[in-house]
Amino acid sequence: MGEAIIVGAGIGGLTAALALQRAGVGVRVLERAERLVPAGAGLTIQPNAVMALRRLGIGSTFETKAQPLSTAQILTAQGKLLQGLDQAAATQLRNDVGAPAYGIHRATLQAILLGALEPDTVELSTAVADVDAAAGRVTLADGGQREAAIVIGADGLNSIIRTRLVGDGLPRYSGYYCWRGVTRAAPFPPDWSGEFWGRGTRFGGCGIDGGWFYWFAVADGPAGGRDPEGARTAAMDAVQGFDERVVESVATTAPDDVFRTDISDRDPVASWGVERATLLGDAAHPMTPNLGQGACQAIEDALVLGDRVARLGAEPAALRAYEDARIKRANTTVRAARRLGDVAQASTRTGSWLRNRGAALLPQGALLRQLTTAWSLPADY
Repeated sequence: MGEAIIVGAGIGGLTAALALQRAGVGVRVLERAERLVPAGAGLTIQPNAVMALRRLGIGSTFETKAQPLSTAQILTAQGKLLQGLDQAAATQLRNDVGAPAYGIHRATLQAILLGALEPDTVELSTAVADVDAAAGRVTLADGGQREAAIVIGADGLNSIIRTRLVGDGLPRYSGYYCWRGVTRAAPFPPDWSGEFWGRGTRFGGCGIDGGWFYWFAVADGPAGGRDPEGARTAAMDAVQGFDERVVESVATTAPDDVFRTDISDRDPVASWGVERATLLGDAAHPMTPNLGQGACQAIEDALVLGDRVARLGAEPAALRAYEDARIKRANTTVRAARRLGDVAQASTRTGSWLRNRGAALLPQGALLRQLTTAWSLPADY
């Protein structure tokens, strides 16, 4: 059926490689890193992505290693419940959409995907510098070239392939940044997930595989900042005055297990590719993490890409069919994540009061309808 080149061995790239191999396509994943280290922190894998992983044949492995999540809450910084799903509502939602949500360490999901791929699929220390979409050719940083029937740019927020195919400049900084960490000693139930909303500062997290707890803390500020006293110390300062469970979660995390990143996305675009090349995951639709859908949407991309290639072959027509099926839903999610971040990061007294009041007054039925739409796989996938 031909061969595919995938640029980037993140979650999206590895899932796409699995989907294409299941479709009968030979795949080479070109990754610039010298080795795939178990980096990152936690991910929420919501029901839409869980069902996609099941269809790709690794659902049982994933669900054995991940932590099922049965509650989702929004609370004030001091721990007053504003909105959330109790276990009964979560059970109803799970039955409606066909799967629960899970928490998992990024490194665990990466290992599952690598283990499902054919041997030697990933080529490390192979940086890509350019793409010729008409020829299905990539030029490597060392001057070498590779050709394939199709090329998939899955090289993340600062994608080289996107620069060549879309050329829309630099990512957009959100106005806030994030610390992330993982601890075994957090005082939350294993199946808990949720957020505490302060003024210009938030904390959230969920249980992940093996009894660990993944947390994040978000704060307003300029891009490119540093933490001279260390990331954990800065995160501790940010959550002072929050619920004691929040403070304890950060305090019990090893300093070397806390890291800081800026939060950025890109404005949605109407086209991801031309001819024999397209984009996938954060290269196509980078989004803020406010909905927990970044990895989930990349997994959906991979599922649809594999399906369209299985139907139409490793040809431009399959790439355009994949884009047609995915762009509207992915772009909608980008915009929704951006809006939620703008609301959740309210920093004035009046703004945060209005935000909290709106969350508290949202009917549970309306929340369930929103989540059912977001967490269900479209019928045409």
